[in-house]
Amino acid sequence: MTTKVLEIILIIIGGYYFTHRFIPFLFVRTGRLFGFKMKFNPIWQKRIRRFKSIKRGYYSYILITTAFVLSLFLEFFINNRPLYIKYENKTAFPAPTEWLDKVLFFKKINCFNKKSDFGQIGEDEVDYRLFAKMVENPEMILESLKKKEQEMNELQDELADTPVPDEYSTEDEIQDYNDLKYLISDVQKEIDAMRKSYRAFKENRVKIIMPVYPYSPHEHLLDMPGRPPHKPGLSHPMGTDDSGTDVLAVLFYGFRISLSFALFVAVIGYFFGTIVGAVMGFFGGWTDIIIQRFIEVWSSIPFLFTIMIIASVVQPNFIMLVLLLVLLRSWIGITYYIRGEFYREKAKDYVQAAVAIGARNWTVMMKHILPNSLVPVVTFAPFGIVSYIGLLVSLDYLGFGLPVGTPSWGALLDQGMKYIKYYPHLIFIPSVAFALTLFMVVMIGEAVREAFDPKVFSRLR
Repeated sequence: MTTKVLEIILIIIGGYYFTHRFIPFLFVRTGRLFGFKMKFNPIWQKRIRRFKSIKRGYYSYILITTAFVLSLFLEFFINNRPLYIKYENKTAFPAPTEWLDKVLFFKKINCFNKKSDFGQIGEDEVDYRLFAKMVENPEMILESLKKKEQEMNELQDELADTPVPDEYSTEDEIQDYNDLKYLISDVQKEIDAMRKSYRAFKENRVKIIMPVYPYSPHEHLLDMPGRPPHKPGLSHPMGTDDSGTDVLAVLFYGFRISLSFALFVAVIGYFFGTIVGAVMGFFGGWTDIIIQRFIEVWSSIPFLFTIMIIASVVQPNFIMLVLLLVLLRSWIGITYYIRGEFYREKAKDYVQAAVAIGARNWTVMMKHILPNSLVPVVTFAPFGIVSYIGLLVSLDYLGFGLPVGTPSWGALLDQGMKYIKYYPHLIFIPSVAFALTLFMVVMIGEAVREAFDPKVFSRLR
């Protein structure tokens, strides 16, 4: 238990340094290699210092970013597949391979390891936890071997009592006799494989390294006593759901999916919304009027009902839900703020000077006006992320979200409502995680809003 706690502490510390030391360092060095200055102007430096001085927002930022970056590598920490497994001359890296398969989604990478290749009986995937128990206690194999030998003796006795087929035997009798011989042959092969496996485990020619928490959100623990869901216990601190899946694993993977979904929607939506708002504000006139009328009509579409109708016909996946939300809603709100910023900025002297020296419209918009118009984007982005997380949880709760089996807070909340009387942990745990995540993101948004408030820098001191 102490070892597990130390491993968790080391993972958290490593995640902090990787997120807030290594990634910024790598980003700055890479930018400088490509010729960028990679230095904030004095105004942005003041804003960042102001943001860091607001402790509630800054500490929330540290926690949420560290947790999110760590969640991108959950296959290494929370998984029923090992980091490394060796059986005699056969080695594999199941958890890293699974992670790589998800990262390189455009190319299928084989994550399957047969039992027969790792000293177990069968052609399906290795039972890694059983393998780990056998490493600790090879005598487990002897117990299974004794049962198999007893089965062999019974089959041989049955064969001895079965008449040898002759020309008077029926087809069924011949078939039964041959099936019995084949069965004895198969059992003998299993006995030989188990003896070989026992020698390998006994002589320490095997090794396995399991993740810190050896359970997966896609694994159904049906061998536990009683029927699922199970209440929290020592081996499963947050219990299991009604399919026997570990709740803690679902919670962490659900956090990754929820925050990734919100970030994708926010980034893509704000990107297109910023461009549309910039065009409206810079060109004005009929361009502004036509686009505004289109936005007014488009925004009148009830996006939630539209998504529910589409989801009832076609099962949406992660990418489809992101695109639907971007297309129907996320780009609209920010366009009005960027439009107003461009209207204000384009009348200033530095824009007139850029136009006077012959700068093209696109250059004036993107290079001169846009950097001074990003305050609404930075300010509203955290609050947009909050709403998108809530939207995904709502859709999953209603059954119109991600496919069944995807780790989801909304699905946990749905189960919690069904079992609220006898298993309240199913609704309490995801509710707390949801509330804490939204609270920290809101604190970040409040701190960013205050840091970007121009009144702070215009006061006489």
